Amino acid sequence: MISVGYFGVQPFQNGRPPACFPESCPSLVLLAILGLAGFFVALWGGGETIAGFLVRGGLLEYHTGPLPTPQPGSGPEDESILSMARELQHQVKGPRFGEITNIAWSEYQPWYSGGLKRKRIRQPVALLLFADFRGRLDPGEWRTLLTYYFLHFKPWMRIVLRYFGSIGAGFLLIPVGGILANLIDGLQGGSFYGHFIAGPASLIFLILIFLLGKRFALRMDRWVAEQMGQRALLDLFKKIDSFKLPRIENAKQRHGWTLRLWPIPNITERIQNMQT
Repeated sequence: MISVGYFGVQPFQNGRPPACFPESCPSLVLLAILGLAGFFVALWGGGETIAGFLVRGGLLEYHTGPLPTPQPGSGPEDESILSMARELQHQVKGPRFGEITNIAWSEYQPWYSGGLKRKRIRQPVALLLFADFRGRLDPGEWRTLLTYYFLHFKPWMRIVLRYFGSIGAGFLLIPVGGILANLIDGLQGGSFYGHFIAGPASLIFLILIFLLGKRFALRMDRWVAEQMGQRALLDLFKKIDSFKLPRIENAKQRHGWTLRLWPIPNITERIQNMQT
């Protein structure tokens, strides 16, 4: 909750502050700006609160200190993966993030995504991979998985806008409406807008983002499967599921509304998505 003092304006009349006349406009503009900042602070606080509940429920992992440094790859498997990654990097023509020069492994890297990491701007790029896959996949399966990763690197802005464009525009309009409410109707109008319009609308948009996030991820999986062959990717997902790795199995513990609203599908949902 953010409390703001109101200074330098005309006295209240009938319990209502004056609208934006020249003598009160500066104060109302300041209040509108503070209200806009408060909106984003409240949004961040809401996200932190939700994350806290998920951490206490064991559904989200939390680390108090810095994550361990990824381990660089140096064996024959790493050389084979690096060769395939460089080849796919040129074939897929992903974003110009730099030439991949080495492989690194981290147990905290999501299994469904490869990461591109560099310590400084001008330093070489490393492809960051999920450490629990090390030594478990054959070269053909690594090529399938790397192709899956690199196709996700492509900037499919049209698909992103299709799913999130209207939600993003709605989020931007919420603070704009708050500014207009303060400027036109003064403090009472801004307070009414914040409590009865901006708050509920923000909650609805946040829920929609979670729902659309999962739909977008599953839609991208289907599109990638169409590009590279659905059977190969489906067989790979089933083999990964058969490993029963703790971090992948932990995602299956979500149930009810937590499962429905979680924006990242677990491996069971990804397999079912490609089988329908």
